[in-house]
Amino acid sequence: MVIKLFLLILFYTVVSHAQSLYLPLEFQAAYEEGTRSFDGKPGVNYWQNRSEYKITAELDPAAGRLYGSAVIVYYNNSPDLLDRLVFRLYQNIHKPETPKDFPFRNYFTDGIEITSLEINNKRYDISDDSLVEITGTNMIVKSLSIKPGKQAFIDISWNFEIPSENTVRMGIYDSTTFFIAYWYPQIAVYDDIYGWDVTEYTGQAEFYNDFNDYDVKITVPSTYGVWATGKLINASQVLKNYIYERYNSARVSDKVINIITERDYSYGESPFNTVSDKNTWHFTATNVPDFSFGSASGYLWDGKSVKVDANRNVFVSSVYNPASLDFYEVCNVAAVTVEILSNELPGVPFPYPAITVFNGRGGMETPMMVNQGSSAERIWMVYVTVHEVVHTYFPFYTGINERKYAWMDEGLTQMISEYIQYEIDRSIDFRARNVSRYLNYAGQFDEIPMMYPSNMRMGGMYGNHAYFRPAVAFNILKDFTGDALFRKALVEFINRWKGKHPTPYDFFFTFDDVVDDDLSWFWEPWFFRHGYPDLAIDTVFIKDENMNVVISKEGLLPVPVSLNVIFRDGSSKRAYRSASVWRNDDDDIIIEMGTDKKPLLIELGGPYIPDSDTTDNIWRFR
Repeated sequence: MVIKLFLLILFYTVVSHAQSLYLPLEFQAAYEEGTRSFDGKPGVNYWQNRSEYKITAELDPAAGRLYGSAVIVYYNNSPDLLDRLVFRLYQNIHKPETPKDFPFRNYFTDGIEITSLEINNKRYDISDDSLVEITGTNMIVKSLSIKPGKQAFIDISWNFEIPSENTVRMGIYDSTTFFIAYWYPQIAVYDDIYGWDVTEYTGQAEFYNDFNDYDVKITVPSTYGVWATGKLINASQVLKNYIYERYNSARVSDKVINIITERDYSYGESPFNTVSDKNTWHFTATNVPDFSFGSASGYLWDGKSVKVDANRNVFVSSVYNPASLDFYEVCNVAAVTVEILSNELPGVPFPYPAITVFNGRGGMETPMMVNQGSSAERIWMVYVTVHEVVHTYFPFYTGINERKYAWMDEGLTQMISEYIQYEIDRSIDFRARNVSRYLNYAGQFDEIPMMYPSNMRMGGMYGNHAYFRPAVAFNILKDFTGDALFRKALVEFINRWKGKHPTPYDFFFTFDDVVDDDLSWFWEPWFFRHGYPDLAIDTVFIKDENMNVVISKEGLLPVPVSLNVIFRDGSSKRAYRSASVWRNDDDDIIIEMGTDKKPLLIELGGPYIPDSDTTDNIWRFR
């Protein structure tokens, strides 16, 4: 009886801590149903659905078109009877009538053409609105039944014009360079919080995908290479023998191997198999949330192996235009990033067998692939490479709903990247830069709390919402918990939710659990409320050899306090308090500093501490 009473008290203590944060009704239902737990772990009744994709595709560079067909097995692991399937037709964003987050140039396509659709041996007429409803980038197929624990078998064929303008995250970059993402009819997520994810893709909000298995065959002209998510199964068939030998060497070498060089093209031959006019490249990937590929003719290829734990290596490679001079170092930069991620922060071995940086355009991540343009300055090559490789952990290894909570993956990625970028190139301190960029938006009328859905944000304020404010918040969290405890909590969050779908509450509650403290005093203002950071020196009292500095919190958000006292003899003395000094919601604190010298002035703040009004951060003595 005593044990039961203790457990009951413990349960309600955890719940009361958790519920000090606002919990919407759909989340309350998930905790009541046991799919989530208030200690931040997946609940005893947690479930998620998944698919197996077997895709055959052909890229026609001359026509600028892709043709595909897929056999999909969809597993309904939920306790619900599903009477519909929701597919994402991402390429429909290129149709003129589809909603978009930003202006497109005056160039549109017909979107994706579904040429056949069969589900559980039933053919569906795409033009029949009573059975198939297409709105924007969603296709909802009705009049079906998938019982709990059962599967749906889908056979679908499609094709689309690959965009050469408005190349948002994918497209044609020149006549021989293609990056293909957002390209196949993808079954949307059905989860324990919202049911079907029917949020349309409008260009800005990115990933929320199930963890699936892929078996993909891609046919291209024999002068083109293909680099993709997953493992290349038939390398010996598509690569010339001498290229295949270098490829195998690179996969075990701790130094960069030039797999394809400019000299290989100087003889007028393709480094790929030219027995026939076309090659079919075969890739497989297990338990990943998406699949993409790049294809090009005339590209160079570098590769090396990185040991990430005692039993496993990761194949890191870069594929690039010979004219992209910054890319000759990309393979090494990506490899260093993988090493630091695996051993330092977060300290989780890189989860996938390979990562390839493809020289396309912009900067965009997909599982095991980076689509990256060339940079004029080394620091920006480092910036983009590191950031996109870090995304492997968020949102891919931990399947974050980036459509609603972009700050979870972009913010964590931005924050972790700061340290790796500075380790590789110290031209720019990106941690200080993120603080500065956050202050460009902090406290403005349209700066909404981070817990508002990300797809409600556009333009520069989206950047603040997804990148700058959360990166600053995570650094403040890391500061007051300490590096070791922050890393321990982050690793625990990753391990609990790898291959699953965490929400912000799973993140908050995991940190509370690991830190063994109720951090709602920090979560609530930084993530749930309007507000900005602002500290001020209120007054200073000196008595005998004691200086008392009164710091007032003028803004809502708790931030660290850093004081630098400069004395008349030119010497200085510092005092520092982490943001936890504000955990009791005080309006001001007193910092005591012993001194036997005459002070000249006191400076409040620092490059890593956001402060919206610095006019009251200097105290001058008369």
